[in-house]
Amino acid sequence: MNNTSGFLLVIISGIFLLSNCTPTSSKDQEANIVTVSAGTTSTRVTIASSNFTTLAYIVHSSGRIQPHYTELLLSERSGQLLTCRARNNQAVKKDEIIATIEITALDLRREKLLIQQYNAQKEYESQLLGYESLLKGKSSQEAEEVRKKLRAAAGLSGIEVELKELDYEKQQSTIRAPVSGVLSDVKVQAGMHIKAGQELFRIHSAQDLYAEVKVLESDLPLLRIGQNAEVQPLAMPAKTYAATLSEINPGVDANGMIQVRLKIRSPAGLLPGMNVEASVNVPQKKAVVVPKAAVVLRGGRPVVFTYENGLAKWNYVTTGLDNGREIEIVEGIKAGMEVITSNNLQISHDAPVKKQ
Repeated sequence: MNNTSGFLLVIISGIFLLSNCTPTSSKDQEANIVTVSAGTTSTRVTIASSNFTTLAYIVHSSGRIQPHYTELLLSERSGQLLTCRARNNQAVKKDEIIATIEITALDLRREKLLIQQYNAQKEYESQLLGYESLLKGKSSQEAEEVRKKLRAAAGLSGIEVELKELDYEKQQSTIRAPVSGVLSDVKVQAGMHIKAGQELFRIHSAQDLYAEVKVLESDLPLLRIGQNAEVQPLAMPAKTYAATLSEINPGVDANGMIQVRLKIRSPAGLLPGMNVEASVNVPQKKAVVVPKAAVVLRGGRPVVFTYENGLAKWNYVTTGLDNGREIEIVEGIKAGMEVITSNNLQISHDAPVKKQ
């Protein structure tokens, strides 16, 4: 046999062998798994029922505690602080006096103005006497216009304005709480000389707090004002606060996030700026729901094993919403079926299993 005949024989033999090695389908692969598993001992598994119920979907997020009202109070005038009872974390009521600025100089200015007002009043009355005969033939409007000019000429009008300005300055010397709340960032104390515009302290509404958090824009269609939520401070992981979704900011930031506010119902113990984890409960329409542990991935596809007469049955499924504990099954199994929730990573189709 020459080399060419030998080479052709090798090729023909290869073609014959390939014709007998056709690839197996996925069903044939499952059959092979059955054959391997048929003689093995039963695997102990836990069982749960698939239910047709409303899946409580949860939108998770994180953020910080913020007060509904906060204000940085600045001094409206210069002077020495005569009294100051402002302390950090001090609770105050609306219009309560927190500090006073010394007003001796204002009182002296007022005395001088009152003397000037007296003299100006006498000058006005003296000039008015000389105009009595002229005012008799005038209308009331014309007579009043003359009197205004005489008051201005005597300096009486200007002094009255100065007295009003002085009274306003005296009001500014008494620093009151604009709202009921708690003080923080206190920067002053009695005896200090302060300037107009100087920072005094901050006040916030301690009983009206909310969690300001960000959620994915893809979750926006699920959110509604009034939905129940829970807030958990990172500093107090064992404590959970009930909240209500109260506001949705209609803007999306550069990271595809939307800011929402969750009003805390009973915020005792929370402080502005605290970092929190939050979850918004989003009720959905009824669907077939199974524990999340029942779903495993095989070949990149979700699978649920059901329990039938001592055997594990392989079911490809289409999943929907997932709340971290339960998952929606859109297609693949029906309500009332028993699903395997443990040891389902190593079992195969028709593998013998035993309930724990």
